[in-house]
Amino acid sequence: MEDNAVKSNMLAALLTAGFIAGPAIAQDTGSRQTREFVQAAGESDTFEIMEAYSALAQSKDPQVRAFAQQMIHDHSETSRQLREATTRAGLKPPPMAVGSSLSPFLASLQSQRGAEFDKVYWQQQALAHRAALTVEQRYAADGDNPELRRTAAGAIPLIQAHLSVARLNSAKIDSGS
Repeated sequence: MEDNAVKSNMLAALLTAGFIAGPAIAQDTGSRQTREFVQAAGESDTFEIMEAYSALAQSKDPQVRAFAQQMIHDHSETSRQLREATTRAGLKPPPMAVGSSLSPFLASLQSQRGAEFDKVYWQQQALAHRAALTVEQRYAADGDNPELRRTAAGAIPLIQAHLSVARLNSAKIDSGS
């Protein structure tokens, strides 16, 4: 159990670092803070969507499948809002791709089967949404682009709701309920 807690803390730290620091920034307009936010938010949405498609392909659990459907819907919408906000702000929209910091987590999930897949999915969803919430909250509070600050603030309630569901289901699996 202690080993799982250490692994979860390490995963959370890596996800947060990946979302905040991001890979090489693909755009050259806007402040560094704004470029990093746009990159991290775009990667977060893409990661959630890709994991959801994996869940639909591999899971038989109705709760996992319903959550995955919701992730595709909600994160497609937040992606659209981010693209529109960057365009209105005169910035280049983020490439919708899973960055190198998140690719290993997606690959790890995709290698799982059965109940272990569902367990890893819920754990990763809780960790990824916690990291995404941190990114959105920081930019909403301190971002230097008003258009993107509004977009970040608008995503916070949705991410909080996703995080609550993911944490609840992850805890159920961990407790054996």
